[in-house]
Parts: sequence; C-alpha cells; structure tokens
Amino acid sequence: MKFPSSTAYRCAVPAVALALILTACGRGESGSAHDGIGFPADSAIAQALQQDFAQNPGNAQARTLIATLGGDKGALGYKIHRVIYRQGAFEAQYDVSLHMAQAGKDSLQKLYAGMVPEDQRAKLPEQTLPAYEKWLGEQATALEKTDAAQAAGLRRTLASLGECYRNAKAGDDVLLMEGLSALVSPARDGWYAEKMESARLQLHCLPL
Repeated sequence: MKFPSSTAYRCAVPAVALALILTACGRGESGSAHDGIGFPADSAIAQALQQDFAQNPGNAQARTLIATLGGDKGALGYKIHRVIYRQGAFEAQYDVSLHMAQAGKDSLQKLYAGMVPEDQRAKLPEQTLPAYEKWLGEQATALEKTDAAQAAGLRRTLASLGECYRNAKAGDDVLLMEGLSALVSPARDGWYAEKMESARLQLHCLPL
C-alpha cells in the first residue's frame, strides 16, 4: 500500500521489499547426498539466509522493521519445505516466521507510533496503542473523501496487524511469508543463496 505524503503515515519497509530481502545471499554448511548429489541441509539454507539478513547493509530497514515487530531479540525462522536440484544448484522453497521477543501489543504500539507524524503524535493526549489506533482510524475516515482505495487499504492493514499481533505473546511464532524461493549454489566457503521470484508468495502479518 502506498501512503500519500499528505497523511505522512508510513511503515519501515514495504512488505514486498522485505520478501526480496529475505531471499538474499549468504553462506551455510553442507547437507546430505542423494545419487551422488550433495544437497544442502535445511540448517545450512537457513544459516545462509540468516547471515545475509544480519550482515548485509542493504537490509538495515528490514532489520529495523523486524526489531519493531519482534523486539530487539526477535528472530526470523525459516521452514524449508522442498529442495530441488537444478543442474549444479538447488531451489529451496520455504516460509519465514518471526519469533517474538515481546508482547504483540508492544509491537503494534511501536509500529503505529512510527506511522503517526511526530507533530501529530505530540498533540495526542496519550502515547498509547489506543490513541495511535484512533488517530490512524481517523486518517482512514478522512481519506475516504479523497481516495477510497487508500482508506480501505489502511483499514485492512490495521485490521490484519491487529489480528496478527494483539494477542501474541513473547515466545510465539508469527508467520510472515509463505511460498518463498531461493537458488542455493555451492561456494568455496559454504552455500550462496540468490532470491527467486515465486508465484506462490503470500504475505502475512506485515505492514502493506
């Protein structure tokens, strides 16, 4: 969802951009062999993706978003579904979840605080989740007069994020994306993963 500059609310990084970041490059350990082919282990694929996400300077915005949603010690988890040999490389198909290190209500409060412009936030009677939700809801109402699609998108985002995080507890896992793919190739120091487009990609629990 593209937010107009007139309303000044925003998210840390678009969800689709985050999807591309989560399939970026990295390194990992070797896995099993099948008919003479050395497949990377699931842990090696996850390690390659985790290393890139943690170390690549281009992922700074995505790391900020994950820290906002999951807490400073929140961590991404990778569930590998299939690994397919592709003539010297491997296609890994997987999902990504967020292991929560804080209560979901805290996540929403931090996220929504960043979606309310600083000057407007200072005018609110309280710096609380209900206050931020009320302000954003009012923005959606105001947008209905000029851009009904934008208004509907903002309402869907608030409803979806509320459903995902409001009752989440520290220690819970929240699904972020399904149907991701990466091409994993052997490198001198481990495994190298490159993002792939996937028609199966589904986004969950991310600001759009």
